Amino acid sequence: MPKEITDIKKFLSMAKGEGAKVAKTDKAGKPKTGKEAEHKAHPAAKKVLWIKHTKKITKFKLRTPGYLYTFKTGEKEKAKILLQSIPQNLQRIEIKSKKLMAKKKKK
Repeated sequence: MPKEITDIKKFLSMAKGEGAKVAKTDKAGKPKTGKEAEHKAHPAAKKVLWIKHTKKITKFKLRTPGYLYTFKTGEKEKAKILLQSIPQNLQRIEIKSKKLMAKKKKK
């Protein structure tokens, strides 16, 4: 289910994955220790950030295993700050609007 987040700090905490760690347990429900507890991320569990630039707004869409979180901003400075604050290990996909791409090709 998609959710729109209006608070930039909340969106950043989702992107960084704070509070998302879960302790691994065995079949009996006891916490695993040692090598068993080392977490290897499942490929489908990766977070992906889609960034869509348009003339007026910039949309940030964070795809997590459970939800799609969206943050929209019309301020270019806020968008720049958010781009710099996002962790480097997060996969990013940037989408430019077709009109902007056409203008750049003409120049």
